[in-house]
Amino acid sequence: MKKGFSLILLLMITFSLLSINIHADFGPKATADVTVIGIEEEFYFDVLIYYDFDVEPISGDQLDVAMNQYYQDDYPLDILNGYQDQDGYASRTLIYDGGAPAQLTWTNASPDVFHIGYFHAPEQFKIAIVTKDDVLITSNIIERRLFNSTMTYDLSDVDLSYDQEGVGILKENIPYGHMGISLVLRVLITVAIELIILSFVFKYKNKESFVLVLSTNIITQALLTIGMMAGFYFWGSIFGLIGMLVLGEAFVFATEMIIYGIFLREYSRKKAVLYGFVANLVTFILTIITMGFI
Repeated sequence: MKKGFSLILLLMITFSLLSINIHADFGPKATADVTVIGIEEEFYFDVLIYYDFDVEPISGDQLDVAMNQYYQDDYPLDILNGYQDQDGYASRTLIYDGGAPAQLTWTNASPDVFHIGYFHAPEQFKIAIVTKDDVLITSNIIERRLFNSTMTYDLSDVDLSYDQEGVGILKENIPYGHMGISLVLRVLITVAIELIILSFVFKYKNKESFVLVLSTNIITQALLTIGMMAGFYFWGSIFGLIGMLVLGEAFVFATEMIIYGIFLREYSRKKAVLYGFVANLVTFILTIITMGFI
């Protein structure tokens, strides 16, 4: 038992260090794909982030470096160079915070879809739209929750004939339906497999044995799946998924083997612990094979 808890502690420390590296410059970077709808004319797209100082227009080499990061050849300098709204938000493209290379690039994947990535997509930002008639439209602040986020910025009900701040509907699309279905399916399939192994491989027959395994697995597998989803969607994409899978499975292995060793009394304690190990090993392998469906 002590060895099991030591393994869990070691994995927790390892995953914590992994998380620190992810937030630094290691592993995948957070992204946001923004689809702009409700505007028919051509426009410029930019992201505004918060600066804790008053920005000033930039020029020279600093401006050249900034322009090399922009997704198209021209940029509405006359509108956005030096612009800062009442909340302190200004262009991320124009690198007001020290002259380092821009941490964001935009790839115009389709005429109305913009990819914010390369380094980290900001956690809080606004969208700026500049029309060909030099009209500036900005969104409200949005807080990115997903690691690889998709968003829509709907300007369908916005009058684009004059400058406006904090208009339109900017929202993040969180796949709650897919996550819910994946959670239910994973728990049901895992529970079914472990009950089959319990009955046909280890020959357990008593109702109490099946109730114990069923109730234990519903809890542990639900927690594991939720942890994997949180790791993938919110913390670190595939790195977060693998980290939570390893940490979560270590917890599930140890927990179920201890519970079965104490409470699964139809046969010997040794057989109950062995069942916990074998059943979890099989479902662990299955999870690795199918984790792309999270």
